[in-house]
Amino acid sequence: MKFGLCLPNFPFGVKPSRDNIVAIAQAAERLNYDSIWVSDHILVPKDKPRYGHIYEVITTMAYLAGMTERIYLGTSVLVLPMRDAILAAKQIATLDDLSGGRLIIAVGVGWIEGEYNNLGADFHRRGRHLNEAMQVLKTLWQDDDPHFEGEFYNFKDVLFGPKPAQAGGPPLWVGGASEAAIRRMANLGNGWNADDAPLDQLQAVTTQLRQMTAENGRSVDISLRRTVDLRPAAAEAGLLAEPTTGGGVDQAGRWPGGTAGALSGSLAEVKSFINQVAEMGVSHFIFQFEHNTQEEHLAQIELFAKEGIGS
Repeated sequence: MKFGLCLPNFPFGVKPSRDNIVAIAQAAERLNYDSIWVSDHILVPKDKPRYGHIYEVITTMAYLAGMTERIYLGTSVLVLPMRDAILAAKQIATLDDLSGGRLIIAVGVGWIEGEYNNLGADFHRRGRHLNEAMQVLKTLWQDDDPHFEGEFYNFKDVLFGPKPAQAGGPPLWVGGASEAAIRRMANLGNGWNADDAPLDQLQAVTTQLRQMTAENGRSVDISLRRTVDLRPAAAEAGLLAEPTTGGGVDQAGRWPGGTAGALSGSLAEVKSFINQVAEMGVSHFIFQFEHNTQEEHLAQIELFAKEGIGS
């Protein structure tokens, strides 16, 4: 099992700041986590306040790539249909090369129609747009003479460099659990980036993916991003004086698909859950730790590093 951390580039606890983001990223690398993850929104309506103060994903990854040496940097998820796929392909290829091949790019269709409208993007064709955009990324990253003819993108007789450091480009994971998303994972993706998926959904989608990819000779990684609250356990271990309650999960405007609630309990119970999802096929577990202070966030990161990763 590989372990990752969601970075506070949006407020799921403390208000995002340069110092808070850098501290969590550097703690993750120092404590031997495998990856760090940023979330994506650009211009949300006022009724989605949770995502109004958010550091842009590719800029943030580029900044942190220069401050780290080993850890992988990922998006969870990049709402690619809101962006120009050719520009995104160039930015990602450049950053993968500069970072020495340390990117994982999870993509999705997003869910805020008002944000699409604000950006002049088409919310109702976002699924078709994403399918084509993923093909554009692969074409530009992999082909020496890239050309493409589609509904949204057309190019030929072009030059594209540098190519990503990772052969074929960074892994493209897919978020969501709809039938369209599952087909996208099976046909175009390298993995599934599940977000707070309940166990029954996790099992059902994983089983379906295995069947579909076996039919076309492919396989995909399964990752689970999960809201976790280990504050009481950190206090019991002496890493916190007194834990607070509540956190980002209660904030207005939260992603409506995250219905599983926070995973909480003793460290042993959380580790048991991780073992359970590992048996289902999850190979990457990404923590989004509930917290109200930076101290609480760092204490939980340290606790799992010592008693989970290092045990």
